[in-house]
This record gives sequence, C-alpha cells and structure tokens, in this order.
Amino acid sequence: MNLSEALLLIRGSVRNLKAYHLEPQEFRVKLNQNENPFDWPAGIKEEMGRFCVERPWNRYPPFIPENLKNELADYAGAKRGGIVVGNGSNEILLVLLLSLAEGGAPVIFCQPSFTIYRLLAEGIGARAVPVSLDADLQFDRVAICDAIAAHPGAVLVLCSPNNPTGGALDESGLREILSRHDGFCILDQAYVEFGGFDAMPLLGEFPNLIITRTFSKAFAGAALRLGYLAGNPEVVREINKIKLPYNINFFSEHAATLLLRQGDLLRERVALIKAERDAQYDFLRRCPFEEVYKSEANFILVRIREKARLLAALKAAGILVRDVSSYPLLENCLRFGIGTPEENEQVRTVIRSVFPGS
Repeated sequence: MNLSEALLLIRGSVRNLKAYHLEPQEFRVKLNQNENPFDWPAGIKEEMGRFCVERPWNRYPPFIPENLKNELADYAGAKRGGIVVGNGSNEILLVLLLSLAEGGAPVIFCQPSFTIYRLLAEGIGARAVPVSLDADLQFDRVAICDAIAAHPGAVLVLCSPNNPTGGALDESGLREILSRHDGFCILDQAYVEFGGFDAMPLLGEFPNLIITRTFSKAFAGAALRLGYLAGNPEVVREINKIKLPYNINFFSEHAATLLLRQGDLLRERVALIKAERDAQYDFLRRCPFEEVYKSEANFILVRIREKARLLAALKAAGILVRDVSSYPLLENCLRFGIGTPEENEQVRTVIRSVFPGS
C-alpha cells in the first residue's frame, strides 16, 4: 500500500475538514484568545508545587474525581451526580456529540459562532446545519425554531454569550427554543461569568438541556485545560459511558479545586474585567468604525473599514487581536479581548495614532 492509498482509508469526513489552527506570533500584549489577563497569586502556585512534589506520579488520578465534581456542582448550582469534567470544554463537546448525534444526524448551530462546533460535527460524520444570526448579529429565535422544526431530534448547539459576537440569549428566548425542541440542546456558557443569564436553574425543568462551561476564561485557568458539563444526572450517567477514563490529570484536578475556593478573588477580577470591557466599549464607540457590538463576554467585536491599517499598527506595537473577518457575516471585523487596564490603554493609544481624534 502506498501513502495515497493509506490516506484514502481515513474517513472522508475527516479528510474534508480544515484543521482548527492559530498561527503563533510574537507579542507584548495578547488579546486574541479571550484569556483572563490576571494570573493567579504566587501562593496558590506554590501550594500546587508542594502538591506535585508530594503526590506520587506513578499512580493514576482518581477514576472518578468526585471531590472536584461535587465542588463544581455546588459552585454552579447544579445537582451532584450531574457533572462531567473534561480536558477542556472542547473534549466535553466532542463527548456530547459522540453521545447524541448518530452518523449523519443533523447538528444545528448558529453562525458566526465558535468554529469548533462545525468541525466536531462534521468530523464525527454528523450533518452540520448552520443558522445565521440576525442583521445585528443577535440570536434569531424565529430562524432557530424554524431549523429545529425542520430537523426533528437534531442536536442544537448554542453559545451564549456568543463567541465572537458577544451577544447572549435571554431566559425567555431560551425557554421558547427549549419548549419547541424535541432533541438535545447543548448550551455553551464559557463566558457566562461575564454576562448573560445563568441557565443552570433550567436543568430541572428541561432534561434535554446540557450546559458546558470552562476554567479557561473567568477562572484564568487556560493552562489547566479543564471544562465541565452540567445536566440531568440520568443523562450524565449515559454520557459517562463514552467519556475516556482518567481524562483529567492530577495537576488540573487539584488546581481546579483550589481555584473554586477563591470566590472573593474571582468575583473581584471578573468585576474589573467587566468594568474594563464597558470602558473599552465606550471608547470604541467614539472611534470612526462602522460598528461596535455590545458584548456580554470578555471581548468586543468591531467592524472596521480600514481593518488592515489598524491591524498593521497593532502588530507593530506587539498587540495581538483576533481577525475574524473570514467568519460568515463578519467582513472587516476584529475581536478585541479585554486585558489589564494598562493593556487596554495601549490598545487605545494605537487606535488614537491611526485615527486621530478618537
């Protein structure tokens, strides 16, 4: 068998994919991945260091990290027994689609949104069914309801607050969708600590609702690669059958437990990020841009006619933002992550240099 023949043995749904990729770049200010700009205090890291030294590395972590799952349930307001943890929320999404979408089954998602939804759906051989946001880049409830009516039993994936637009569904909108949907709804709430409504109380009312969240954003734990889902415990029991064993390493498990106990510091930093986001939004609204979209997350989407000129100036200053102009409906759009007050001021300085009077 030659290489060409071997490659043909790879599933066509995989060969047809375009890999998710982010080109590495040098930077002084990194605002392109929606990370929390505030690292955790040295004391927490030192405690983790002691834990790593004392903990035997030749032994597996707990088969079921019950302590972490229980603390997550208490933090999120979910039922104990209704939590699954994963190696980032991306793994959780993959496990869910493998559990819920039969081969060729429809998976409905909004666009523009997180591109991993389409990639995972098509990668497992499901049928991607995109539904466009409305002209203001908000959720189109009518279009979503039309799509679920046209595809009975489909898996519906919603990101609220939505990445990269920042808009969020309200409770009445989600209730309307869930009341009409006869399949599972995966609600990705990676950014919910920054805005939008907390959908956890709806889990008891809608057993077809599953909520995913992450430690990468509000918890400033992107390096941990830890995500989780919350759902009806009976549903979770079935999903656990396909989750890989020992998918959470001992370092991430213990670090996540420590971070969950830093509630006061977490709330303080989230409040600061939200205040910085709102201040940055007010500044950007005064700039000569086509559109600045109100955000419930830790980033702001901006449509800029002179996008290339501004990107070049930001790059020259060592500032990374995300060019999302290749996404549907997002021509000439940039996504600005919210950094520290000093980093956000550096962004404003560059913008003023390109657009005097801003």
